Amino acid sequence: MMIENWYWMLVYPALILVVMETLWIGSRRRPGFGHKSAIVITIVVRIIYLTWRVLFTIPSDAWWNTATGILLLTVEVLGFAQSLAVYVTLWTPYAGRTVPLPPADELPRVDVFIATYNEPVSMLRMTIAGAVGMRYPTDGVRVFVCDDGAREEVRQLAEEYGAIHLIRPDHAHAKAGNLNNALGRSDGDLIVTLDADMVPRPDFLERTVGRFQDPELGFVQAPQAFYNEDPFQYNLFSGQALPNEQDFFMRTLQAGKSRFNAVMYVGSNTMFRRSALESVGGFAVGVITEDLATGLLIQGAKYRTEFVPDIIAAGLAPENLADMLKQRDRWCRGNIQTARKWNPLTLPGLTLMQRWLYSDAVVYWYFGVFKLIYIITPLLFLLFGVVALDTSVEALLIFWLPTYLCVMLCFAIIVGRRRSHSWSNIYELALTPAIALSAAAETLGLRVKAFNVTPKGVGLKEQVFHWRIALPHLVLLTLAAVGLVRGIFLSPELANTSALYINVFWCLYFVVGLVLAVTLCVERPRLRSAERTPMSTPVTAAFQNFGAHPGELVDLSLMGARISIPWSERLDPKGFASKASSVTALQIPEVGELPGIGSWIVNSSDGVTIGFRFDPLTPEQTVDLVQVITESPSWVRGDEEEKAYLATAGWRAVRGATTPTLPWRRAQVRMATNSSAVLHPVTLFERGPALELAREREAAFAVDRVPTAAAGGLALDVVDHPKAESLDRDPGALTAAVEDIGFGGCRLSLRHRLEPGALVIVEIPGSLAQPEVAEVRWVKRRWVGYEAGLQFDRANPTG
Repeated sequence: MMIENWYWMLVYPALILVVMETLWIGSRRRPGFGHKSAIVITIVVRIIYLTWRVLFTIPSDAWWNTATGILLLTVEVLGFAQSLAVYVTLWTPYAGRTVPLPPADELPRVDVFIATYNEPVSMLRMTIAGAVGMRYPTDGVRVFVCDDGAREEVRQLAEEYGAIHLIRPDHAHAKAGNLNNALGRSDGDLIVTLDADMVPRPDFLERTVGRFQDPELGFVQAPQAFYNEDPFQYNLFSGQALPNEQDFFMRTLQAGKSRFNAVMYVGSNTMFRRSALESVGGFAVGVITEDLATGLLIQGAKYRTEFVPDIIAAGLAPENLADMLKQRDRWCRGNIQTARKWNPLTLPGLTLMQRWLYSDAVVYWYFGVFKLIYIITPLLFLLFGVVALDTSVEALLIFWLPTYLCVMLCFAIIVGRRRSHSWSNIYELALTPAIALSAAAETLGLRVKAFNVTPKGVGLKEQVFHWRIALPHLVLLTLAAVGLVRGIFLSPELANTSALYINVFWCLYFVVGLVLAVTLCVERPRLRSAERTPMSTPVTAAFQNFGAHPGELVDLSLMGARISIPWSERLDPKGFASKASSVTALQIPEVGELPGIGSWIVNSSDGVTIGFRFDPLTPEQTVDLVQVITESPSWVRGDEEEKAYLATAGWRAVRGATTPTLPWRRAQVRMATNSSAVLHPVTLFERGPALELAREREAAFAVDRVPTAAAGGLALDVVDHPKAESLDRDPGALTAAVEDIGFGGCRLSLRHRLEPGALVIVEIPGSLAQPEVAEVRWVKRRWVGYEAGLQFDRANPTG
């Protein structure tokens, strides 16, 4: 398609950008502003783009070019259809409702099914305690632990908490068979299903039971939320910047589907009417995703369904990329299986919108195939000269550019901070090869693997690289490198042609995502034995020789707590013998006194910070403690908090598609070791080009030792720790850089070597709320200086 005076036509993309940017700015200042206008503009712009694609860009010079061009266009049309489903779903923001409980004499009986197979008992304990602790005006709640592993320790755990332990003689139909076994051995009017890691809040029943006063309501679905970081957040050091990868579906799309009675049952955090389940023969069997099929059948039976937008239960996201792939492989194959057995397009009883949304949910799982087509198309040109797009750079600027900008900004307007278009691309690229293989195998009817439970609660002790997962990405990156070299340097006939520019840009776009996908395969250790919940509530600590002193609860888990106690007249640095073990009990509001022992203690100028490990808790104490944890506003991070660098906004959103930024900032770290107490002023460098960053790092390392006063800090008080009798107090200063920091520890770059096994006290203002005792776990030689990995004592399973 030849365009004369094409630069005049750039007014069109410029106008689109100005309008969409204005709508985006308005939506940031007033939620909901420009919501529907952005959707309408984006749909119109995409229709214009696809019309241009159909009429002017399909190659006709060779059959292989034409076939490749049609295949690429088909994928783009399917992508538009999927986006259209999202736009329709989110056209009107969901307005949830609150329904109070009926009078006590009308309350239904509730049976809670906790499905388990081989999950850790420590994980089940928290879930059972949460279920037992749910508030309800009557005693009409029974908790069933549906144990397909038939484990003695699980039976004992259930009996401790007054729950009913159910087993069966076989494992037929996996989770669906397990739940159906419980359904046949219970008689409650309402059924709650919980995964082994999903802990309900105390108000779970208060937020759900009242809705069933409507006799046509079949089930209520609450979002699956997570109180740990998923592999994307954790491996990319982005827990404070990126929302959980599942939040967009679990909390945004599900809310939109509720308007069309198309809420999907997702296996947990759900309440059913027993009669609705029985009307479809119980939980669906014969497919991997019994949850999707069961919800589909209930809606086909003309029952109404609702979505509860509140977080009333939360659990653990997969803790590494390999486990996430197992989970997504199961979802992919299960969705395709369900569509084959109960086709939403032909299943009786469904509305037109239900058929569309369920079909769209199945088509979504072919995203791996679609992404591979997008990635391979420019490689076919660069390697073999196959042309899939017959157009010019000028035409792309006129038709493709405004479409791309519209899609990104519209997504930011209607979704907000729960997802970005750029990160969606990265999420999908990381899973593309594996999901493409799963979708293709299931579609062709190839042998299905045995059902696999997604591992949860299993910490990774060492850093690993998932070669098998990364290998397809590395192959694609190698092909991209070869193609770029061949296309740019070894094919003079392609020089200065529009096709070369287009395909090089296209190839580089996906190379960025593939590089990040490989980065995700570097799995960081998860050393913690239990997730800690940040707290800020009053607490009283009982000291063996100093009496009881008030303080603040910093964080809390079922294993222990961290508390901060200010100095006072009765507790001062001079008279305080810094012994962690002198702390014998904590008095926590709404829980009472919990005995235990201090595992570490750190003095500062303001007071003392103590790590406390509980003695074995009684079931009653565990139930109370779980209630305190789950009712904390910090248990599950709010999705509306201000994000540091989520690429969803204006020009940052456009730039973020190809150059995601990192949250650099300036801080200090102070360390006291058992060999020499030193003050380390550490610079975390501001954003900037890689070369500038490297020069700053080199300049920082040029400083060897400077006096403590010059660093602008004070020497730390050395404190006692169970692992060492004393730490020296020789102050000094050393410049270093914090490479990363997480719950379990931190990684430092420094000029001088630290000895493995050395104990250190780390204070990083702005990153650590309190000083931390840490142990040097490893030291590596670098080109300049050393790199050291430090494990915080609070991440030690024994501490």
